[in-house]
Amino acid sequence: MIGADEDTELVDWQKTTDDGVSVYVLEYSGPVSAPTGRPRTLFGASSGGTVPAAEQTIRLPDGEAVSATDVTFEAGGTTLRVRCEKPSLLARIARFLPWWTRA
Repeated sequence: MIGADEDTELVDWQKTTDDGVSVYVLEYSGPVSAPTGRPRTLFGASSGGTVPAAEQTIRLPDGEAVSATDVTFEAGGTTLRVRCEKPSLLARIARFLPWWTRA
């Protein structure tokens, strides 16, 4: 779960809509910070390599899995807001054409 670790666990959550975009408000048992990426220990050489950014997903409390490139985070105290942006057509095409990179 996003933001949870051995010292902090999810206490409550709520899904809202802001300007037509899904926003999850997650409340934790202690202070949280916005995720900065996947932990190295889970995706390092010992696990067989790294996971390309386009293939990383975030699992939300209601079970929905969204691409890690389509979410933004805002942390404040014990609350983490996760905003699920709709990817542009260009971003969706780029996922299926790994050899094509945007300049």
